[in-house]
Amino acid sequence: MATQRADSEIFARVLAKTSEYLDFPSVVGHETPFLDHLARDFTALGAKVSRQRNLCIAELGEGPVYLAHIDRHGAITAEDGAAVYAAHAVKNEKYGEAHAVTANFAEAVSKRYAGETIFAYDRKTGGRIAYGRIASASVDEAGRLVLTLDGMIKLAPGTPIAFARTLGPLEAGLISGQLDNPVSAAALRVAAEFGLTGTIIFTAEEEIGRSAAHALGWLAESGQERNDIVVLDTTPFDDSAAALAGAVILRRRDATAAFHPETVQRVERAANTVSAPIIFKDSFIERENDARARRGQPLKSLGLTELGRIVALSSGRCTGATLQIPTFNYHSNQESTTPRAITAFARTLLALGQG
Repeated sequence: MATQRADSEIFARVLAKTSEYLDFPSVVGHETPFLDHLARDFTALGAKVSRQRNLCIAELGEGPVYLAHIDRHGAITAEDGAAVYAAHAVKNEKYGEAHAVTANFAEAVSKRYAGETIFAYDRKTGGRIAYGRIASASVDEAGRLVLTLDGMIKLAPGTPIAFARTLGPLEAGLISGQLDNPVSAAALRVAAEFGLTGTIIFTAEEEIGRSAAHALGWLAESGQERNDIVVLDTTPFDDSAAALAGAVILRRRDATAAFHPETVQRVERAANTVSAPIIFKDSFIERENDARARRGQPLKSLGLTELGRIVALSSGRCTGATLQIPTFNYHSNQESTTPRAITAFARTLLALGQG
């Protein structure tokens, strides 16, 4: 009973903190309001906090490096007033990648977000300017992925537009919302209350593949090459089975790089300590691909992770392990998991922080 009460308390705290964090908009490329709030929130705990461009660093003593991205999907107002899907706008305009958009992807985005309430916000303060609703998404004549909005006022160019949805009610044993990735930040904040030690790196621009470089820049400036980086995130499954089982998701590698075996084993031991079911995502996909190959179906990729990018960009000088929450309805505002999965994730994190 004591363990059940403790599990209930941990889940309630992570859920409450996730709800709080969702109140702070963090559209990719315009994450300042949330990063600033994280700096205040961890300073209040007594952490040594450094707030840099695209980063918030919270130092909690000796221990591993924990990393979680904090950017989310949304839109950005273009010069002509169009609401352009943020991940593509930032890639094209800030980084000059000339990223192409397919009609199939536009249709998928439209299905994910049509009918969702959104709000425009001040990119520095997060103050809410006006509300509207997404009608559809399509590729315009300029090749941009544009969201058609209903009820929104005319906005100044560069204004970010975030989703207004908070966490949904706990129905059918599920918790749903834009979980990617404020839930990881929330788990780190709650774990810090319980005595987690180490250095936490919150990164921007993961959704466009830039967060790894931001984190590596800080590590290089501080003269660190680390093999104990633990990257926290959500990870998608086709169904709810892994979430219902309350599993934690680990990896030995992704599509780009192998991870640090000893750090992976350390995370595995922490999960075993709290009796959390473990799924190794790379092995899971390999088994699924064996079955797909027998049926003549296309094979799935092992996937790309923030840690994989860190290992690749640093040529293996910085590495570690991943710890992920299983979800489904990924990259939508109904991304879903279970209380069991969130509790197992937080408990594993706490056990890891205790050695």
